[in-house]
Amino acid sequence: MSYDYPPFAAALVDDVLQDETPLRRSDGIPHKIQADKDRHTVATLDLIPYKGAPHPATAYSYFDGSRNITDLLGGYRAAREDHDFEADVTNALTNVSDYATQFLNSILAKAKTSFTNDQATLIGEWVKYLDVYTAVKAMESLLHSKADIALLEVARERGWFVHFDHLAIRCGTKARGDAERVAQLLKDKHGYGSSQLDEESYYQFSDGWNAYPVYKILENGQLLRVFIDQSDSDHPSQIIQHWNRIYGYTAHHLAMRATRLEDNRRIAVPLQEIIAALEQRGIEILTPTGHYTDGLLLQVFTKPERNIAIPDALKKEVVAIDVGLERTIENAKLLELVSRKEMNPHLAKRFFELYGLDYDPHNPLHSAPVYQYFLPAQAAHVIKTSVQEG
Repeated sequence: MSYDYPPFAAALVDDVLQDETPLRRSDGIPHKIQADKDRHTVATLDLIPYKGAPHPATAYSYFDGSRNITDLLGGYRAAREDHDFEADVTNALTNVSDYATQFLNSILAKAKTSFTNDQATLIGEWVKYLDVYTAVKAMESLLHSKADIALLEVARERGWFVHFDHLAIRCGTKARGDAERVAQLLKDKHGYGSSQLDEESYYQFSDGWNAYPVYKILENGQLLRVFIDQSDSDHPSQIIQHWNRIYGYTAHHLAMRATRLEDNRRIAVPLQEIIAALEQRGIEILTPTGHYTDGLLLQVFTKPERNIAIPDALKKEVVAIDVGLERTIENAKLLELVSRKEMNPHLAKRFFELYGLDYDPHNPLHSAPVYQYFLPAQAAHVIKTSVQEG
């Protein structure tokens, strides 16, 4: 780890604790803060940023200039053909159903008639600043979810900028090393890396699943996060492996957040403001989490896009394992709304200097969240709410 990273994080902690806050310094560790989740649970947040060299925004050439759905889908197909994805990895599709291809093709086919030129342009303008992997996966989400495109439209109306926060890719089971295989694909072929913080490189959850967060910073200033999750080998009824069998490696959810410029400073749009704006458009919201972090990381799912077209043979497979799965496998896709508190301009400048980048608060891609990672308790909460929604 570079010498500059811990001192920077310590200064970030000092700044966060200047204001009246329920957060407190972690004893003896200057770059960590603590928050009381409830009377019995303490959450610890490490503010040392992800360390990595900036990469090009490889999606730009595929999506720049998209002015209609034909352009957009053409860029999507070209990006998929030119780069390696899960289908190009040995054994990655061993347990994925043939229906997964039909499911994805149906999304793309429907998009040809259901998206306006204006919406296609909006999507193209957004994904072109990503890398190829996140652009392709985000497009599949955007074309499938009313909530996703609604957020981009609301943001344009209100002068917000919507940021890519992360994608969650549902893999199969640890028994086959499915998430490990996808994590290696992203590292070998797409330039992602694990956090240098051991506790942020692998998560194990008590209800039978695990995940590998991987990260990548782009030369345009965006930090990309991909959350690669799978079921544990000894939990046959855990939902993630069944989602993977039915839907393949399409994203379980795309997570987006919004900022705006105020007095030459970039600030996060409050989660409740985003929720209220989407509710006005008829988008239903599930149960938020993260209020105990004092704004460092707030999250909530929108109501899932349900899929009732799953073939009966696949339904019978999962019902034979657990009758409760019949309903939850229909939760095909969600939007996760996120809010992350932004650094002040002085610290944001220092943050971008860690990557050799010049900070410009007027550049909407130059978002500098105080906390960059995931909180396991909140990751478990949002997955649980997505399963319980009926």
